[in-house]
Amino acid sequence: MVTKIKKPFNTLAVHYEVGNGITSVFSVKDKLGSCVDPFCDTINWCEFLVYGVPDTEADFEKVSEGNFASATKIGSIYGCHIPLALIINLGEDPYIICDDEHADLESMYSALREHEVFEEAFIDNLYYIHEIELEPEYLNYGYELQILLQLPSIIVKSLNVFPDLLVYYPRPLDHEDPEPDLEAEAILAHRIEYNAQRLIDNSAKSKITYFPPKREVPEKEINRVLGRRNTGDITPEAYRDQKLYRFFKSCGFQEAGQSGWLFKRMCSIYSRDGLNR
Repeated sequence: MVTKIKKPFNTLAVHYEVGNGITSVFSVKDKLGSCVDPFCDTINWCEFLVYGVPDTEADFEKVSEGNFASATKIGSIYGCHIPLALIINLGEDPYIICDDEHADLESMYSALREHEVFEEAFIDNLYYIHEIELEPEYLNYGYELQILLQLPSIIVKSLNVFPDLLVYYPRPLDHEDPEPDLEAEAILAHRIEYNAQRLIDNSAKSKITYFPPKREVPEKEINRVLGRRNTGDITPEAYRDQKLYRFFKSCGFQEAGQSGWLFKRMCSIYSRDGLNR
């Protein structure tokens, strides 16, 4: 007989402080207003706080009104919203924006693009789940499942956007990375310095000649040094937290090839030409 575990909370509340930590600075002399900068204004990192709510109507009403005095913080969700359609409409490549923002986002976009996830259905907004954390004493009550199932609704209420795609990458198990190619790193550093100096000297119309490195560094090695993903990269089975993969797949996520990146379509009834499937 399976013993049913009594949960400490039957109600959870997820709180997001709108605008917390975001400051807009502008001049009152600016008559035209400012344009949206795709590299600064589009990707929105945010943290949702998860609370356990006592089983009383009074406490439920207080928490619903934003009063968390009687609630217990049990965890958090951290990630970011990426408005793909907005970035494209601004004339930018989402891959470049993601690469400029964070190594995880570069890897994510690279894997999803390689496995044609963006080609199968229209994706206006993407939400990247960086981590879902619960305090140790609340790990065995199934709260993670409920939080994950409620996440689209939480995002809509907090950010006023619908996530067409949820994306997550289970962190690899501890392992030793291959030895770095120190010579390649040195050559790459030399190349960056060489190109930068050449630009400076060209702008100053200098007659000094700079010689580039003799050895060509393969693109794959350059990507590795820069922390970028290479096409065809996979997450080996030995590095996978199989329990975590099974959990997310049980929640409707699927893997992009063997990249290790998991995604879940929330709205796949429209194709890119806007017609119902």
